[in-house]
Amino acid sequence: MLSHPRKILLTGGTSGIGRHLVDRLCDAGHQLVVLGRSETALARLKAERPAVAAYRCDLSNQQDVQDAAALIWADHPDLSVLINNAGVQFTPQFHQAGFRFDSIGYETTVNFLAPVWLTALSLQGLLAHPDGGHVVNISSGLAFYPKTTSAVYCATKAALRSFSQSLRYQQEGGVRVIEVILPVVDTPMTQGRGKGKMPAATAADHIMKGLRRGRPEIYVGRARLIPLLAVLAPWLIRDILRHG
Repeated sequence: MLSHPRKILLTGGTSGIGRHLVDRLCDAGHQLVVLGRSETALARLKAERPAVAAYRCDLSNQQDVQDAAALIWADHPDLSVLINNAGVQFTPQFHQAGFRFDSIGYETTVNFLAPVWLTALSLQGLLAHPDGGHVVNISSGLAFYPKTTSAVYCATKAALRSFSQSLRYQQEGGVRVIEVILPVVDTPMTQGRGKGKMPAATAADHIMKGLRRGRPEIYVGRARLIPLLAVLAPWLIRDILRHG
């Protein structure tokens, strides 16, 4: 997939794993188009990486996504890769004081609906690319076995995994669909939670390695144990991730 220079649309490229992916992809000779919500963060990214094309977009707003996608495809009809990387996670349980009702819709939209919207809006352009198009969805081990906190987040990742699989069936011989399954990664989203998190830079390295190999499913770090344990000891992996 990354054997020759490509133009890539990446969401969530101003921080965390996405920011490291920007560096690695740019250094490998690819052109990046980045979607982000914060004008300040996008300006900082442009200062650090002037070659990056940056567009502001609130992924929780359908009209914003439609407008941004239309503008991006008008400006960059040669895009061949969409990486749905942006995500949010809220940890309060439903019965706890910190839980906010409006977080349900926001989390669901950013983590699941926005990737589906962008895929639908980009599919024809990706199909038309002479070198073949790719959709890369960044998912999580929690798509397989949820944890006690972040019930909505876990559900969105399970939905994104199911969507990735169905889209792959639909696109046999067309756009290639790749799913990245991550462990807990040390990002702003997971700040202050637990120990033993994979550094975001390391996660980006593993993703790049998997993309170069062209695998349809890229299991990163400890997530590589999920398929094996799901067969040999599903109770164990379920218990580990439940308390993750």
